[in-house]
Amino acid sequence: MMPEQPAIETGKDLLFLLTGPWVNEAGDHRLCADCCTLEGALQVNPHWAEAISLVRVDYPRPRPEIIALLDEDNQNAPTLILAAATQAHQPVETVNSKRIMTDPEAICRQLAAVYGGAAPA
Repeated sequence: MMPEQPAIETGKDLLFLLTGPWVNEAGDHRLCADCCTLEGALQVNPHWAEAISLVRVDYPRPRPEIIALLDEDNQNAPTLILAAATQAHQPVETVNSKRIMTDPEAICRQLAAVYGGAAPA
């Protein structure tokens, strides 16, 4: 069970990350390497978490918080959904009229370009 999430603030970029670790069907403990990359970037750039809406979701699918905004085929994490007023500095995909990024390095570069801070080399 996930801890209570703050309300998603509209008008802000929205980043979905997986909670972790989780235990798979075989009983092995697992992490999402892409989400770990972003968790590390948030540690180095703590101001990003203040500038965006950050939502952590549990590993098992379906992930209703993401499906409600995108669709069942696009419930991956990490996913960054750009706010309408945010300029895209990295390539985006469009799903349900929302501009999204799922590559962790592109997400980090995007957040650094918009909010300042360190980006991947």
